[in-house]
Amino acid sequence: MSCVPEVDFNKIIYCYNDLGEKKLLKKSLSALNINKRIFLFYAKNSHIPICALPKFRLVLSSRSGFLSFCYNFFHFMGCYSYPIPVSKTNIESIAKFVLSHEIGHILDPDVYTSKEEYTDILSSIVDKLIEYNIDIEKSDFYKKNLPSDLEECVILLKRNLISREAKAWDIAKNIVVFNNQEDMYLFERIREYALATYNFGNLKNIVKEHNIENILKYRKYFIN
Repeated sequence: MSCVPEVDFNKIIYCYNDLGEKKLLKKSLSALNINKRIFLFYAKNSHIPICALPKFRLVLSSRSGFLSFCYNFFHFMGCYSYPIPVSKTNIESIAKFVLSHEIGHILDPDVYTSKEEYTDILSSIVDKLIEYNIDIEKSDFYKKNLPSDLEECVILLKRNLISREAKAWDIAKNIVVFNNQEDMYLFERIREYALATYNFGNLKNIVKEHNIENILKYRKYFIN
């Protein structure tokens, strides 16, 4: 049984529409306390998760991407004793906070070093899967006792990602103008929710999210 009542997705859509959709995100972007010019790419009819391209100083978003984030966040908060209500005020603040987080990546001077480390760790995971001849096509491959060095790679990968995301949220906190204490509370809960999602998962999720199955086929072909 679910720990929360069902979130009213239609109300989220209504609030978002009433706030102007793309206009809301543009307004939120312009209100942030930053000197650098940041661009926004908004797609109404496609699913683009809210993310940043630091080199291009560009934030990507879409209608479905933002609405999905809001729905998942309200559902997550429903597990608290005092769930946060769906309202135009809260939707407006969420827009401000998620944009500030993505801009945090753009303003992070160490973001590329972190991403390079992430890629190196991911490559090590692929090497270990080949070395130990782990068959990822088996549904339970990630449930068995994995070699300790492979498990360590999984931990390092998650630690790298969480560290990068936490730094972006720290930067975000310094560029956001909070309306009141309730606004700051909402920011902290969104930060908590976002970081919790990065700490969730296992080797199976990593394999799926990074298309490692195809990478393995490619690598094994050239090794053999």
